[in-house]
Amino acid sequence: MHRRVLTAGETAVLAMIQQGYGPQNSADSVFFTNAGEAVISVRASDGTSPLMANLSNLAAWRADGTISSDDELKSDWLRLANSQ
Repeated sequence: MHRRVLTAGETAVLAMIQQGYGPQNSADSVFFTNAGEAVISVRASDGTSPLMANLSNLAAWRADGTISSDDELKSDWLRLANSQ
């Protein structure tokens, strides 16, 4: 699989993941699908993996308004209980 630089939107979603789940979720943990989508298996600080996040889709949906706010992205899609 090839690697590429994350887009600004993908980087913003990754930053939300890092804020909520910890810095262990780095760009080095991102893998790329055959279609070029950036995906990460999110790791919580306790070592569990609560979700798999497709950064490319989440960034696109946030940009086009499908996901209407950062709060919605954090609570509904990233399962972050406190979206502050």
